[in-house]
Amino acid sequence: MTGKIPKIGTYSRKFGLVKLDGRTKESQLMRRVRDELTRHVGGNPSVTQRLLIDRAVIFSLRVSQIDRKILAGEPLTLHDTNHAIAWNNALRRTLVALGVEPHATSGKTLDQHLAELAAAEDDAA
Repeated sequence: MTGKIPKIGTYSRKFGLVKLDGRTKESQLMRRVRDELTRHVGGNPSVTQRLLIDRAVIFSLRVSQIDRKILAGEPLTLHDTNHAIAWNNALRRTLVALGVEPHATSGKTLDQHLAELAAAEDDAA
């Protein structure tokens, strides 16, 4: 098999993420963050929320890659430090734009909701 997927690193080229294999740790992290943020905004994000979620996914990946470098005890260059600060700040601002508090749900089950609708119809009749 000659089409080996290249490792996606902290400073991968611009379109390198397009080639992510769904089985990689990076891809799994991105999927998990996207799913969690989608649930956070109520499960049906608007176009603006989707764009913010996509940005947050990329920033989360970059922050995770820098964190991995720090936890491995690798020395950070000035370049690494500046990028870590920028990515952390960009992620924070993106998450604030999405909203810190989770989307409010009614907390009712489908059965409860249908029972209320049926009761309302009975009262109207």
